[in-house]
Order: sequence, then C-alpha cells, then structure tokens
Amino acid sequence: MRPVHRFLLTLLVPGLLAACTTPYRPAVVVRDSASFPGIVNLVENGGGRPLDLILVHGMCTHDAAWANHGIDRIAGVVSANVPGQAAASANGIQLIERTQQIGGAQVRFHALIWSPLTAPLKRQLDYDNTGTPTDCSSAGSGECKPKRAWANGYVKDRLLNDCLSDAVIYEGASHDAIRDAMVESVSRIIERNPNGDRTLAVVAESLGSKILFDALSSMLESTQPRTRELGLQASRRLGLLFMAGNQLPILGLAEQNIESRPDNRSVGAPDALQRYLELRRRQSFTPRAETISRLAVVAFTDPNDLLSYRLLPARYAAPDVAVADVLVSNARTWLGLIENPVAAHLDYLENPDVGDLIACGFPRFSGCR
Repeated sequence: MRPVHRFLLTLLVPGLLAACTTPYRPAVVVRDSASFPGIVNLVENGGGRPLDLILVHGMCTHDAAWANHGIDRIAGVVSANVPGQAAASANGIQLIERTQQIGGAQVRFHALIWSPLTAPLKRQLDYDNTGTPTDCSSAGSGECKPKRAWANGYVKDRLLNDCLSDAVIYEGASHDAIRDAMVESVSRIIERNPNGDRTLAVVAESLGSKILFDALSSMLESTQPRTRELGLQASRRLGLLFMAGNQLPILGLAEQNIESRPDNRSVGAPDALQRYLELRRRQSFTPRAETISRLAVVAFTDPNDLLSYRLLPARYAAPDVAVADVLVSNARTWLGLIENPVAAHLDYLENPDVGDLIACGFPRFSGCR
C-alpha cells in the first residue's frame, strides 16, 4: 500500500467509526415508566421453588437456535449441551424446554416455536426471492430473476417475504387455527408445570405477543372447563411480561372498521393486550404469595425498528398493572442514516441490554452479577 493511501485510511477509518453510533446502548427507560423486577428478583424471592418462563418468538422464521440463544442471554450462560432441534407437537408448534440454575433456584424455560405453522404458505413467495439475475426477456434463460439492488433484495427477502407475510397470514383466514394451536401449547405447559402461586414470566416478541394475548383471552372465554381453568391458572400466576418489538398498534388496525367513527381516532379500539387485561381483571383470583402485587408489563423498542411501536403506558396502566417503555439499540446506526432493518427487528434477545434488564430488572437488582 502506498504511503499516501495508508495516510488516507488512517484519516477515514476513525471517521467512519465515529459516525457509527448506538444511541440507546445502554438502554434508556422512558420517563414516567414504572420500575419492574427481573427474573433474578423472582428467583431470590421464590424460596427455592422453580420459576416458569415462557418464550414466544415474533414474525420471521425461527428455530431451536433462536430459543437456545434467547435462553442463554436471559440466564447469562452459554450452554454446550442444548437441544439442537425442537420437539414437534401435534398442533404444529414446536417446543424447546430447558432448565437453568439461576441463583438458588431453577428456571424452567419453555420456548414456543410457531414458525412451522406459517412456513407452507410462505413458500408460495419463494419465486420472488432475490437470486442471480437472469435475462428475463429471453425464453431460454431459465427462471426469471430480475436485477435487484442488494439492500432492497435483503429487505425484500427478509422483512417482507419472510416476516411481514407472517402477520398477513395470522390476520387472515388462518387466525383462529394459529391462535388455537397457541392455546393448546400454553395449556400443556401450565398443566405439566403446576406451580401453585409461583409467578409466571413471559418474554414475547412482535407478532408473538399478539398471538399469545389472543390465546390467553380465548382461554379465559373458553366454554371448555379444562381450557378455562388452565387460562385462569396462567393469568393468576402471570406477574412479569416482557414484550420486544411491539406491533399491537399496527396489527390492531386490521380489527377495526373504517365505518366506525371514534371520537378520538388517535386512540382507536382496545388492542389485544388491553382486551386480555380487561378479561383478566374480571376474574376472581387468590392473591399470589410472592411480592409482585401488580402485573409488570415491559416493552423494548428500537426506534429504528421499522416494524415496532412504543407501548404508550397510559393505555394500559391501572391499579393492577405497571407499565414501562425501554428504548434500545439492537445494531449500529451508520452515519446517522440507517440501521440494519433486519437486525433492528430480530435481534432484541441478542442485545445484551435487553437480556440484562429481563434478568435484573429496573432499578437493577443488587443480587445480579
């Protein structure tokens, strides 16, 4: 390399690095948010009894690797002997279950992988995925693969063909089938892990939050005694709810009629979480023996996540609910212009700040390492 080129690189590289920022790392808890406990708080206050934590992924294809990475991040470990594949179930939702020792108690992780339900329909879009360009004007050139700018192709293949398609499928004709599969999966977890008054924790991502809330609401409204009883158990035990990449505002638009004329259109009809909280409120629960008196609802949002929205605590806060909004940066912002949109939406559980807050709460629990 010529001296002049080396000199220019020494000037350019630091400039590019300086222009690469993560504005919300460390994470920022939005003003007026409630404080919230973490998993370690619950473990320390649980008298050595196992704690159950349910993980639900969001839109886009997920597999056992997602489940194991998420569990490792929350538990603060890197485990070698983990399930390489999820156990298949009759309803199509796969399950990864692991038990990790945290502090003086065991945490039983239950990761629900619902991607197999939507995969067959999404394959109909495979023809549109970006590939090596071909001559689309010539009959003998094989499959037509138009030229597509690299960045556009990356976003088209991942965020649209693989991710947004999940939301379209769920809000369409397959809605009830997917919700009912989630009902059965949650029912089995609660039934196989009876835990009395031990708090239940949930970590749900993007579309997975909507599917889970719809399922829990359906369980509380069920006319089937087993399903309703398990829904009551889950709702009574639920004390800590973490949401990543919240999509309730935009998904809720699919359930509203343009002919309705609400006085305040900026508020709209109750979303899936509001409906579930109202149903939960109508139940008669025996108070938990543990110290969490209110359901803690915590939403993590990367402002550069194109598919995510802040939770707006005022919509959910009530005497029985404490709400917190947390801003995070899942990837670097380059030159103040762009953050990788796929990483921004998919990497919440890869973000060390998110894992730390789930584990240690806010303010940070003194017993956390």
